[in-house]
Amino acid sequence: MKTKLLRTSLVSCAALIAVGAALPVGAQQGQAQAVVIQGGTLIDGNGGAPVANSVIVIQGNRITAVGRAGAVQVPAGAQVINAAGKWVLPGLFDAKANWNWMYGEAFLHYGVTSAIVSGGRNNTGSAVRDAINHGVFAGPRQFHALVTINGPGPMRDRADNYRPGDGTRVIKTGEEGVAHVRAMVDAGADIITFQNGDGPPDVFRPAVEEAQRLGKGIDFRSMGPQTRISEVCEMGKGIVFVHTGNVGTQIAKDPAKWATYIALPPDAYSDMDEAKIAPMIQKLRGCDAYLEPDLMATARGFHKNWKRVQQEARDVFQDKEMMKYYPEYAIRDLWENVQSPEEYLTPAQIQVRAAGFKNQMVFLKRYLDAGGKFVAASDITQTPPGLGVHQEMTAMVEDVGMTPMQAIMAGTSWVADGFKIPDVGRVAPGKFADILIVSADPLANIHNLRQVDTVLKDGKVVDRGYHSWFAAHMFELTDTDDDTVVAAPQWAAALKQATFRPAGGGNVNVQGAAAPPPPVTTPFNSPTPGIEKFMPHTVLRGTGDTVITVTGFNFTTETRGFYDNFAVPTQIVSRTEARLTISQNLLARAGRFEIVMKNPEPLANPEWGAASNKAYLLVPFEYTKLLPQPRW
Repeated sequence: MKTKLLRTSLVSCAALIAVGAALPVGAQQGQAQAVVIQGGTLIDGNGGAPVANSVIVIQGNRITAVGRAGAVQVPAGAQVINAAGKWVLPGLFDAKANWNWMYGEAFLHYGVTSAIVSGGRNNTGSAVRDAINHGVFAGPRQFHALVTINGPGPMRDRADNYRPGDGTRVIKTGEEGVAHVRAMVDAGADIITFQNGDGPPDVFRPAVEEAQRLGKGIDFRSMGPQTRISEVCEMGKGIVFVHTGNVGTQIAKDPAKWATYIALPPDAYSDMDEAKIAPMIQKLRGCDAYLEPDLMATARGFHKNWKRVQQEARDVFQDKEMMKYYPEYAIRDLWENVQSPEEYLTPAQIQVRAAGFKNQMVFLKRYLDAGGKFVAASDITQTPPGLGVHQEMTAMVEDVGMTPMQAIMAGTSWVADGFKIPDVGRVAPGKFADILIVSADPLANIHNLRQVDTVLKDGKVVDRGYHSWFAAHMFELTDTDDDTVVAAPQWAAALKQATFRPAGGGNVNVQGAAAPPPPVTTPFNSPTPGIEKFMPHTVLRGTGDTVITVTGFNFTTETRGFYDNFAVPTQIVSRTEARLTISQNLLARAGRFEIVMKNPEPLANPEWGAASNKAYLLVPFEYTKLLPQPRW
């Protein structure tokens, strides 16, 4: 396994000295010092006229004053960042980041200082979010759903197969949805995500209403087939609709033709009924719907400048330091997602999708002109990390017809408003000092937003470089960032079928799965062990000695447990249960650590090996609040 090393991220020192005056002695000794950004043209995220020769005063990690030069007092001894000839904006806010550990530096490199993680990551999401907020490793400010809500299907009979560590729960009643929302809010969820509209609207309505009562932003992937944007719009105001809530299916000339359409591409718009556009826009404006079109993800290959997008997907991975840690599989996944339509669609499919995309742009522009708001999302791995938000904003200008100012709001203040996160998205007193400085006017050309000069997060200048030692992988599960708490369940099932004899006979000469484990007197009593589940799956750093109960099979009197490659005290309770004691010393490090069970050789089934599949114990920092851990 990889060693989970904790490194302190040195994100600001060199860059801060490079862009401003030398620090006074008091500041070098740790005293609080104001930071002032002076002389730039301010685009504050509100959509008003830019402010030339602006002054922004930062105390700690908050903005305390904003205005024109002469109208704002510059504190004595302040660290001054000279932004003359540059443009100053809020840090960008990605409305759908699909987070993986290797994205952190890339987001900051491109000025993306906040990110919505709408897919459930359970306690891992909280651990990553809190580690970034405490400066453990570099990354944008994150806002998590923790565990998302999925529908029960049209007959309400879909099973909820939730296991500890999973990211999605299925609700079958409104009461279950309300209980879930309350549990997530209590556990520190920043937003509430409804994963799909696969279920009747009455199942979702109480949960939506409860989330709004509690002041949480809602991210609804209302793709249907039972619940789509029109139905959710009736549940409450100010909801963010991923993939525009599949609105194309509800403004089609023949809705029955698209009754089961839940795919992401805009094909349903190819059947758009002109007479239905205005009533739908009126309805969506009435519920203040925020549309997240995910243009780069859902209409791959049909944008006006797709060749440029394809080249950008190649160019983004040129930094040698980045390539020392960025996984090759993730790069290949992106490249596959930016193929030309001719590579993955038939001529007939291209014709439908091209017509759908064209009509979708018409609908989005009319919604915009009616006062509707949008949020910009990268939806990685459809786009490169960090750059993807820029690409989405560019598509909003080039394909939808937004002004650059509107696109900037779609990537800053509209995201903050849609998700009810008041501390970011604008350059204004009281907000977090997350600021982007660019060297060319983005209102003249939205592409100029990519000419990043300086990025501040929490009032500190960010080191925008890449570093081979980037340590955000400390909470990853596997090399493919798999979200399973117990890895290789199919392997374990196959091993169990091939080697475990719960009724006795075969290689094991005892009766019953819960019988005492056999002594290892011959190789026949030492089959390969397997892990099926364990509890608890999350333990805070610094916790005292902790007993982990591992449930599996093929445990013997000589089976031993290993934690992070260290042999730990192991009590074998039965052929299917073991108890491992993880000492306080081993729990002194945060990260995600492997648990493995091993039997002595020679083995009864040497072709399976001596070690079990892996389980992963999450050890967040002590300041992280944990979700309840129901038993398997």
